[in-house]
Amino acid sequence: MKILLAYKCHPEGAEDPFTSLLPAGLLSLHAVLLRAGHQVTLANLSGFSWREVRALFKRLRPEVLGVSQFTHNRVESLRLASLAKELDPRCLVALGGPHATHCWRELLEGHPEVDLVVLGEGEATVCELVEAKALGTPWDKVAGLAFRAAGKASLSAPRAPIADLDLLPLPGEAEGESIGVDFRRQLEFVITSRGCPASCLFCSSPLFWGRGVRFRSPESVVREIRSLKERYGLIYFSFRDDTFTANRGRVLEICRLLRQERLHVMWNCQSRVNAVDEEMLIAMKQAGCECIQFGVESGSPQMLKALGKRILPPEVERAAAAVRRAGINLSVYLITGIPGEGEEDLRQTVRLIESIRPHDGQVSPLVYYPGTELLARAVREEGVPSDLFEEERGEGFLVRRDPFVERSRQAMLKALEKAGRKAVFTQASYAAQRALLGYCFVTEMLCAESLEQQGDWDGALRLYRGMVKAEPDNPWGLLHLGELQARMGDLKGASRSYQKALQLVPRHLPALQALGELALAQGDRPGAARHFAEALKLDPADPAALEGAAAAGAGRE
Repeated sequence: MKILLAYKCHPEGAEDPFTSLLPAGLLSLHAVLLRAGHQVTLANLSGFSWREVRALFKRLRPEVLGVSQFTHNRVESLRLASLAKELDPRCLVALGGPHATHCWRELLEGHPEVDLVVLGEGEATVCELVEAKALGTPWDKVAGLAFRAAGKASLSAPRAPIADLDLLPLPGEAEGESIGVDFRRQLEFVITSRGCPASCLFCSSPLFWGRGVRFRSPESVVREIRSLKERYGLIYFSFRDDTFTANRGRVLEICRLLRQERLHVMWNCQSRVNAVDEEMLIAMKQAGCECIQFGVESGSPQMLKALGKRILPPEVERAAAAVRRAGINLSVYLITGIPGEGEEDLRQTVRLIESIRPHDGQVSPLVYYPGTELLARAVREEGVPSDLFEEERGEGFLVRRDPFVERSRQAMLKALEKAGRKAVFTQASYAAQRALLGYCFVTEMLCAESLEQQGDWDGALRLYRGMVKAEPDNPWGLLHLGELQARMGDLKGASRSYQKALQLVPRHLPALQALGELALAQGDRPGAARHFAEALKLDPADPAALEGAAAAGAGRE
């Protein structure tokens, strides 16, 4: 049976480096279907025109189409469904993802092109769904589905959450058939748990995953990191759990294993201000964490309560201070346009930003999403229509549309920009971090980068060489040393540094690209062609390698 798993983001997101990526859940579905022995193609259609999508569907002729639907791409998802049915009415079209899960009734009652909705966690459901189609088993025998029965939207029995997430295959272990998928970019984003200990009113995670948090074991997490480093040359990761630090003991064990196995990777994560402490942050930094993102949302206690955050500004300040002492970069998420929010709330938020000095942050207007208590309450009490998302306009729907929202957003952005300039670690800060943590390659690297920005290239060079001497098996010092040597005109020295880095991480694509560019700069076209050819073996579609290979071949007679 030919299965196509597809995603297409909204047009405005096609150029966004995150929105244009496949959802992590789709990679997991792909992996479980491959393990079950099915013929499955994974397709990221975000960069495809609709003419190209049509041609692709005609060529593949899938018998089952699975589409990942979020609120932002709800229209595109339905268009994929319609196109599949137009080309082959027998194609079984199933939607999954947050939007589909929370709007299953509207989808089935209003969109005949959608046959099924996979509710919530989909790995087990999708495997059974495919088997049911092959055997002609009724849909009500497959738990975790929404389907039509006698023309009406119906539900099968609920599906129990997967108890042991370690049993799921790792997305990077088998690529299988794919179209438009950049696995190197995709697999930098790692999921190590499902669910969130919080219950913020604007978030649909609790309803999607169920109450509570399920965790992968530290051994499973580190095995994935090691595998991705070996298979793809990846050494920087982003843990995209709702709250990576929800289980303190697990975080400490992950950090211990990363250090024990000397993987020398860097990473960032998302957390809550009441789910970290200084000991944990120090362990994270020593294991490669360079940035942590907190959902701060507001500096107003009243607005935090209105959002269901269950935190207070003093907790934000304590967590931010601990992050700063550890020498980890701090990023914050903020929300404005909250019902009842006014000028005093804005002033409190700006004061909090000034106090905690984040290195950067994002500000978003409060938006209704299906599956949130915020929307459910608005439907019950404020006359918001329950079929709000059947409208085809916009990614989401703002809770407030008055002039204050944009004025507040701009004021918060300005405060973040100002705070970011003051947040920069000084040499005294780095000295204090060394005293607290001992030797840590992340501290040395960030310090050297700051010296580079100040124009002290000799000082940065000394630190990078010190990193190489302190940890000869760590590629980060070599990579940064090579980059700085190239900037300083020492092209041979830079080439040697990148060659040594490649001995440590043989499939590190940026190092191969750098070696090709250095060879070109030294007039060594055969050497450049060799390096770019190696890069293209790792990623045949890599634009830099393709451009470099063309330049290397341009001088041949």
